[in-house]
Amino acid sequence: MNWKSIIGLCIIGILVSCNGNEEKPEVISLEDFVGETGELEEDSVVVEDTIAVIPAGPVGLFVHNQLANFDTSTTNEFHPIDRFTFNQRNKILFKSKTDVPYGDNAMVTPRAEFFYYTFSDTTKTKNAFYNWLDGFGEEGDPVKLNQDAESIKTPPRFALVYDTVIVAINYRCEDQKQNWRPFEDSVVSRFGKNYNYRMEIGCGGPLKWK
Repeated sequence: MNWKSIIGLCIIGILVSCNGNEEKPEVISLEDFVGETGELEEDSVVVEDTIAVIPAGPVGLFVHNQLANFDTSTTNEFHPIDRFTFNQRNKILFKSKTDVPYGDNAMVTPRAEFFYYTFSDTTKTKNAFYNWLDGFGEEGDPVKLNQDAESIKTPPRFALVYDTVIVAINYRCEDQKQNWRPFEDSVVSRFGKNYNYRMEIGCGGPLKWK
């Protein structure tokens, strides 16, 4: 066999070999694409209300009406009325969307702690309220019912007492530049003007009954 024949046979062998090992396109299964769970992963942004669950009834309506001016969230802050027997309780933190001046150069974000309690009857309401007054101030000083006071060692507070409902609001002394009157007017508008007691306290006093 001459050298030309040998070269020809080599060329034919190479061509046959290439045809027999034709490269196949890589196939990616759906499982490979989405992972072992077999579910497509989606980029999602969950937008939640500032408060996890808006309560039903008048409290929920009040919260809803304040969302334009306040961010809201639930709070576990203790209140003395927690120690007494109640039917329903809601604790909500209202944080203003607008800062106010504090001191010479600082700004603060006003906030209010809102407490709402319902009771089965007027006796339980009065028991909780009167006991709260007995140790009201920071040093446990009692507050006398319907007696104003020029000074009391406590941060600002606001409270309404109805037959079977107590609404109490705690403020901070550093938020004195905040005008809370519209907020309090909304409380009265929502829960009613037929309260038995209305108590307003500034930072360190005065205490006023209305």
